[in-house]
Amino acid sequence: MTTASRRRPARERLLAAADDLMFVEGVVLTPVDVILRRSGASAATLYANFGSKDGLIAAALERRLSEWTAAWDSALAEATTPVERLLSIFPALRSYQYDRLHERWCAFSGTAAAIYEPTPEVAAALRAEEQLLSERMLDYAAEVVGPDRAPALADQVTTAYFGTLVGMLRRDQDRSILGGEGTARAIIDSFVGE
Repeated sequence: MTTASRRRPARERLLAAADDLMFVEGVVLTPVDVILRRSGASAATLYANFGSKDGLIAAALERRLSEWTAAWDSALAEATTPVERLLSIFPALRSYQYDRLHERWCAFSGTAAAIYEPTPEVAAALRAEEQLLSERMLDYAAEVVGPDRAPALADQVTTAYFGTLVGMLRRDQDRSILGGEGTARAIIDSFVGE
């Protein structure tokens, strides 16, 4: 760890280590002692700041959600039509993956897959991301097809997005994002053309 890194508050070092390790290696597979070594923090500091490893996971997810929301907000600011707003999740994902992350996987999906029965604090962090996704997709779908047909369109575009995330594990990220965006556009076209 560099001297500059050690100057950061221990809480921030722990969150950075959680990001670097748990969301790449897996939240279950990453032992606390590895996080402590990477962060240069003590166990007492981790427990004082987060209460437990699950508390650290929840805080790291909350930080991720804030960063993801900022990336999506930026993509939304570039969108000029209702269809572009509905599709904005794909340019946001592209920007988020290349400008902010080093791994191929979604921290929320990975955590949900790894922890069958999450603690209340981890479950709350997962719900917050799910709520952001479902509310925005429903709102933007309503702009495109109206409120009655919005749930079906939002669900299908969200499914294309989830397929993109899985594809990013198995093949080239650019190809996966482009394919997911193309699929979502075709879905939208089918709804608009009806």
